[in-house]
Amino acid sequence: MALGLGLLGFSLWIPWWSASRTTRVEARANRIAETLLDACDGFSAPLEAADVRAVEGRCHALAASRGLRVKDLEPVEPPPDGALLCLQNKHYVFQLSESPFPVDQRPGKGTAPALEVTAWPRSTLGPGHCTFFYPENAARAYTRNLRASYAGLDDGRPRPGRAHRRPGMGSRRLTPYPGRDNERWLLF
Repeated sequence: MALGLGLLGFSLWIPWWSASRTTRVEARANRIAETLLDACDGFSAPLEAADVRAVEGRCHALAASRGLRVKDLEPVEPPPDGALLCLQNKHYVFQLSESPFPVDQRPGKGTAPALEVTAWPRSTLGPGHCTFFYPENAARAYTRNLRASYAGLDDGRPRPGRAHRRPGMGSRRLTPYPGRDNERWLLF
């Protein structure tokens, strides 16, 4: 009887432990992505190599001031195509890139692209599932990553600008939206 109750208790504890681990990993990734975008404050695209190193240093300093552990963040060298800076830890990849201009708008003379930070899981099997999007020129959003299945650094990574709202979405700015990647993005 005691063994049965112990196994029942264990079977109830496993889902709770898994859910709390997922929440902890995703919340940390969200905070790191936000900190990386905050570290870009005062910089404008295009960023030079020295600017990128300064942003990385500011990210570590901001994280330390916020009590966020980032000692395990390591740069991915060379950064993937379209990325200015790419960092990774055990569960997530963080990418700083320039947002491409929308295809339905012509940029003005001297207009600089906005910066964006995207964070996605390194693997589909890990505790992290959400993909986070922090742009300078739009509202922050996340997705449960159900359609695109962003994971890893190769073909599974989100490309710059793909998480932006599709052209022609009208004035529905505060609702979930389909991105240019057909993923459903939720504002938060």
